[in-house]
Amino acid sequence: MKDNAINSDQFLLKSVAEELRLPLVQISRLAELSRSSENDLSSDMKTIESSADLALQLLESYILGVELSDNQREIALSPITIGAVMNDVAHQVHKIAAQNNCDIELSIKTSKPIMGNYEAIKMAYLNIAHSIILANNSQVDKKRKSIIFAVYGKGTKNMAGVYGNDIQINKTSWEKSMSMFHKTRQKIPEFSSINGSGFFVASSILESMSLSLHPSKYKGNKGLVAGFPLSQQLQLI
Repeated sequence: MKDNAINSDQFLLKSVAEELRLPLVQISRLAELSRSSENDLSSDMKTIESSADLALQLLESYILGVELSDNQREIALSPITIGAVMNDVAHQVHKIAAQNNCDIELSIKTSKPIMGNYEAIKMAYLNIAHSIILANNSQVDKKRKSIIFAVYGKGTKNMAGVYGNDIQINKTSWEKSMSMFHKTRQKIPEFSSINGSGFFVASSILESMSLSLHPSKYKGNKGLVAGFPLSQQLQLI
């Protein structure tokens, strides 16, 4: 069992390293061009900043996921508003979304508190959002992309999901990809430009809080969602 866990961590580490390669190469090349260019550097600097943010976020998320899964860090849960988390994530990915011709929409249908860890949940959804924004499916047309951050009530839970209008992911492909990733670190078949490590890092972070990430649909768009139990402290309000 321990060997399987080690192999899984090794696969994830390799996957994260491969996904970090592109933003780090971009940073290096743009920095070099900026030093030798006499043109306006504002555009290059924005790209460098976004690439650096993406690389750091993925590294920090991986470290957090490993620490949580190995019980190296105790996660503290408290009543929080998941809509506020999604709002922060949407603002944080705004720059990289704009650079990738992607519109952002917030759809917050409930504000009831849930039990969770603010920073850990935000880190998980940043990974999901980045992966969906950077995903490149097989569509021939280059229509403008959109990403929806949605929060809505469902029974005794608040559902929080990130959805895109140009991705194709369902229960079968998700379960197959999760299995393939842990065994052979294969890419998610629907995405050609990323290997999906952001999704798997997000999944591991949420699992540390006994939450499950799974495919879902919202307003005709596909994406990934998790259900957060409502805070029991609501009874005291």
